[in-house]
Amino acid sequence: MTKKLLFLSAILLLLNFSLMAQFEISAELRPRFELNDGYVGVPTDMTEPTYFVSQRSRINLKFNQEKYRMFFSLKDVRVWGNDNIATGTGVFMNSGSTGVHQVWAEFDVFKNSRIRVGRQEFKYDDQRLLAWRNWNQYGLTYDALLYSYKRAGWQFDVALSYNNDGTGAFGVNDFDVDPINRRLRTLNFIYLKNQITEEFSLSMLNLLTGYQADKTTSTTYLMATQGFYGEYKKDAFTGKFNAYYQYGKSQTGKDVSAYVLTAEVDYKARKISIGAGIDVLSGQDASKADADYQEKYHAFDVLYGVRYARYGNMNQYLTPASTRNGGLVDIYPKLAYHFNPKSTLRLQYHFFSLATKIDEPNANLTLLEGSLGGELDMIFAHKFSKEIQLSAGVSVYNTNDTFAKVKGVSPTAIKTPVWGWMMLTFKPVLFSSK
Repeated sequence: MTKKLLFLSAILLLLNFSLMAQFEISAELRPRFELNDGYVGVPTDMTEPTYFVSQRSRINLKFNQEKYRMFFSLKDVRVWGNDNIATGTGVFMNSGSTGVHQVWAEFDVFKNSRIRVGRQEFKYDDQRLLAWRNWNQYGLTYDALLYSYKRAGWQFDVALSYNNDGTGAFGVNDFDVDPINRRLRTLNFIYLKNQITEEFSLSMLNLLTGYQADKTTSTTYLMATQGFYGEYKKDAFTGKFNAYYQYGKSQTGKDVSAYVLTAEVDYKARKISIGAGIDVLSGQDASKADADYQEKYHAFDVLYGVRYARYGNMNQYLTPASTRNGGLVDIYPKLAYHFNPKSTLRLQYHFFSLATKIDEPNANLTLLEGSLGGELDMIFAHKFSKEIQLSAGVSVYNTNDTFAKVKGVSPTAIKTPVWGWMMLTFKPVLFSSK
């Protein structure tokens, strides 16, 4: 009798809770098969392709009240078969694959403004500098405090964070070790956006990021990134641009002076979308020998922005070190064919080149410059329903001698990088009190 009363009380409590607020439980299952013979790395005649399946699993709890909201997302990311607790006949679990993706609470503080605190995703503009990096099975989140104000076409956001490594006592830094494996010590930004007209918006982003000096006390090197993003949309035409400048101190304490400029246009005509874009990321020019230039670091860092969707799906250019600090110029025409509202085929080609001259590795007084080859990316996506999508892609990189030398591979030993994948995304809503 007692159990029945407890069960009835729980049902009544849930019904009362549902009437007072909105509560939702959702999930995500995202297995992805990959054939890797050139993704991130460079294949040679001494390497072989790898085949594997990775899987993202998430369970999300969302609670909405009139004046506050809360979100909790638990994730598990694994490669099929890599569990570290297993026997010869099967697997049990992986002790390091489960973690918290997001946990935040959000409160309305004044009219049109809110504060969000906790682990959260940041996505701004076309995600050049702040992104959720969703292609990565883990995704990217930030422990931060965010204040946001929106009114009449204006948006004003301020975020603050400070990260500890926790290698000593709880919440105490141990400065005798490499600080949190070169992860950021602090991330802060001010974001201002105005919808100037119905077609045109302009935003300004001011980032201040800090890295602890290597194995010292609490010295933190701060670097600022400031600039603008503009977007124009009218009918079937879309145009975008970015212009950002970096200054301050690099992770190694060197003065920084770097920039990025981008421009992109798209036009959709019935079932066909065409477009083109160009990105210019500054680099360290090895041909300039004057002391004033060499004393500064000139390679632009895209920080927490997307790579996969911008600089080729094969992720050959993740950091300034990917081109030996020579910067990058990426010119990319693109084409998409929409078979119907549910099926789309996208093609994009990247013409890559160094933005500046660099020293050729292991060659005295020899400089490298110019083309790094090109990459063709093809992606097909089909939505079976709102919850289920199947997508697949193939990428091929057309290498040259400069690419091989920049990557530290003999031009005679390099193979054509190839990468293919297929992914199922299933995102059901398991329960909703709406």
